[in-house]
Amino acid sequence: MGPRSIPSYYPVNESGEISMLGRILAATLVMGGVMTTSGAALAQQDPVAGAVAGAIVGAAIATGAVVPYEHREPLREYVVRENRPSYRYEDEVVVGRELRPGPYESYPVPERYGVREHHYAIVNNRVVVFHPQTRRVIHVYD
Repeated sequence: MGPRSIPSYYPVNESGEISMLGRILAATLVMGGVMTTSGAALAQQDPVAGAVAGAIVGAAIATGAVVPYEHREPLREYVVRENRPSYRYEDEVVVGRELRPGPYESYPVPERYGVREHHYAIVNNRVVVFHPQTRRVIHVYD
């Protein structure tokens, strides 16, 4: 399916600009590192709290709520090889938000990348991984 003539959507050309989304993603990664570090400290002080925190993170990965770290770069390489078209999306694309339906194509993520039953789309020159029924974004690549 090619691009349609729908207001606020149109194919995107490659650009080298640093976006607000990239800054938000960087801040999210920093906060995740801080939370992981504080979680490790908490586990040393209170083993039960550490176990609960570990169970929550483990459950999130097992249910496909995040792209496992070890699969992020291989998934990016896979998407680059697939060479899918990018579409302009006017709303901000952020992890945790819903990706509203639009004229972009979505493609299933192969199971070997650790996110079963999820799809990806290329919007604003970024790979966006989301759940196809809830449309909830779980990962955005810069």
